[in-house]
Amino acid sequence: MQRKWCPNLNHRRADAPVRYCPNCGEVVSANIIVKKCSEEEHVESRRRRNTYCMDCGAQLIK
Repeated sequence: MQRKWCPNLNHRRADAPVRYCPNCGEVVSANIIVKKCSEEEHVESRRRRNTYCMDCGAQLIK
């Protein structure tokens, strides 16, 4: 199955600073530990127009 193209450049980085892509939710750096996020952090992430949380992978915008 062919993967849908994502414009986020973290997919191309060997040392991505986040665990999950904020655009598609795919894991981009499995070496980073999953973080338990608060609702306040998710609110801030939604303000930055992220579809997915970069720390826990939760879908923020449907």
